[in-house]
Amino acid sequence: MELELFFALFFLILLSFAGYHLTFRNIRLPLVAKTFHLTGTEFLLLGLLLGPTFLDLLDEATCRGLAPLTSLLLGWVGMLFGFQFEAAKLRRFPTAFPVAAVVESGVTFGIILAAFACCLPLWLPGKGDATPNGLLYCLAAAMMCTAQTGIGLLAPAYVSRRSRLVHLLSYLSTVDGLVALAVYALAVSETAANGLWSAPAGLLVCAALLACFMLATVQRCTENELVLLVIGLIVLASGASAVLGFSPLIANFVIGCALVNIAREKERIFHLLMSIEKPVYLMLLVFLGVGWRLDPLWAGLIAPFLCILRLTGKWLGGVLAASILPPLRTYPRALGLGLADTGGLPLAILFDLQQRFTDATAARVVGTGLVAVMATGLISPYLLKRLFSAKEADHAAAGR
Repeated sequence: MELELFFALFFLILLSFAGYHLTFRNIRLPLVAKTFHLTGTEFLLLGLLLGPTFLDLLDEATCRGLAPLTSLLLGWVGMLFGFQFEAAKLRRFPTAFPVAAVVESGVTFGIILAAFACCLPLWLPGKGDATPNGLLYCLAAAMMCTAQTGIGLLAPAYVSRRSRLVHLLSYLSTVDGLVALAVYALAVSETAANGLWSAPAGLLVCAALLACFMLATVQRCTENELVLLVIGLIVLASGASAVLGFSPLIANFVIGCALVNIAREKERIFHLLMSIEKPVYLMLLVFLGVGWRLDPLWAGLIAPFLCILRLTGKWLGGVLAASILPPLRTYPRALGLGLADTGGLPLAILFDLQQRFTDATAARVVGTGLVAVMATGLISPYLLKRLFSAKEADHAAAGR
């Protein structure tokens, strides 16, 4: 068994670093194929191929043996995302921006939750490790997330002429993730049997580890020392969170938020985290694909319905925010069309959910979410172009 784990780990590391040099390259492809390629979706499908559903090269026993690695991957993603929330930079934006983010993400969450709650007995008839209500909250939280991958697919000159709108969309996509993680943390507490005490205990451990890290970096560290301290911090926080039943993703997100605001070495830590961001993300996709259980009925019917609900929520949320917030009235009312892309955070949330709950009901939720994420990723560049075209049409009409 130890030999199998060694070869599985070696294969995954080799695959991730080799894939880093092959994917995320802006090569000339049709827009759909480019979206598929630049988001690393092929590694999700590769994991599905290697998993028990098809070749069974990475079986359940091997994945259980690699559980510490999966916790580390979630922790790395969580800490890197936490580094986006530096208070000094966020304060530069108008107060209406975070309010708009809460409005549009809240509308999306409410629409998804209300629609699925109406057919809950048919949607999640069984009970396993988690309650159906809690799983729906987790799914809706994942669908709240937004990213701006689609902007990177457009020509730089095309984007630069719309920089004001791009800055708003980028801000909204960042705060969307914060709101989604807050909702997910509450949902996880509701689903876990020990949720009443696991969250406070996990946060106390995070605070203790953060204090130890700050003491260790009072004097300037060498590069090797800082690498060792950061990796040790993520490993300890992820391991302690897993033992306590808390989410490694959320625990390291909290630590990342704290470090970016109080650590003297925050720039060096951020560059260290970014140095292997893409291999970590690709390895997470492979693991997520390995645990993916295909359900053609739900993937073919429920996932498109979920995708439509999410796009409707983003659009209505954008219309509502642009209508009730005066500083946003100069922006297109359909700004929610620019928030269609989900990015990588919902995949991390779904992976965390997949690791926490292994019953068939949870697997159905994760599989449905994966299909919806991939579908919205393919649609989002076209919706973004439509938003920019609508903005230009509004300017032309105002000029006349």
